[in-house]
Amino acid sequence: MMRTAQRCAFTLIELLVVISIVAALMGLLLPAVQSAREAARRTQCANHEKQFGLALQLHHDARGSFPTGNQLMKNWTFQSSLLPFLEENSVYQTLDFAYNGLCCETFEAAGPANDPGSKLMPVMYCPSDPNGGRTWSIPARHVGSHTPTNYLGVWGSSTDDTDGILYAGSRVALRQVTDGSSQTLLVGERGIPKDLFYGWSLCAQGKPAAGILLSGNEDNLLDTSQGLRPGTDNGAHNNHYWSYHPGGAGFVFADGSVQFLNDQIDPITFKALSTRSGGEVVGQY
Repeated sequence: MMRTAQRCAFTLIELLVVISIVAALMGLLLPAVQSAREAARRTQCANHEKQFGLALQLHHDARGSFPTGNQLMKNWTFQSSLLPFLEENSVYQTLDFAYNGLCCETFEAAGPANDPGSKLMPVMYCPSDPNGGRTWSIPARHVGSHTPTNYLGVWGSSTDDTDGILYAGSRVALRQVTDGSSQTLLVGERGIPKDLFYGWSLCAQGKPAAGILLSGNEDNLLDTSQGLRPGTDNGAHNNHYWSYHPGGAGFVFADGSVQFLNDQIDPITFKALSTRSGGEVVGQY
């Protein structure tokens, strides 16, 4: 006797049930995957901050002070001074610090192929920032190319004062940090503006501050007067610290340590952490 052949297959209803289950599982897993990816990016960002902390300590050991936040009349940044200590000596060698004029003029003179501002240095930006690793360049402006950074020096409690460590024309040594190196901020995160016009890492002019026309303010330096709070890259939040990490931003302290500060930090405490010798009593943060 011949057996009747039978075909094994899913019914339409069974197939729809399987698709629904897979979709539900993906909906449950996707947030976890995204969270894991952000955790990895945050860890990498913290590693960059640790590199900055170590570089600042090495600069202090070698030169007797922390670097100038932004060089007066020339606008070289403290980030450019740290390049040898950030394993970016090849870029450092291309910077013409001896030039008696604005640093951006040397970038323009170098030409597109040799412009140091166009050199991508991953240590300068946070992988969580969608604008990280991009370069600003408008030939008609005649100021060369510039790659922004997420890691801005802490000017102090206000740009009307020079009570921090990294301000325009600064030359601060650890002995002057009487509030304690573990209680004084050096560098903090700020999101890179979408137009890339602020945050320039090697040569930064910024906005007027403390009577200085080209001070690096809001460019490679920032004060804490506007607190630490969430922001966006539309240019309206260039005047305060913020990051793409949920809940806060990473900061480097004068002892080289790195801490993640919460967006909810008390503004008075935040300002107190940015002064080097204010004598404030800082509680939990």
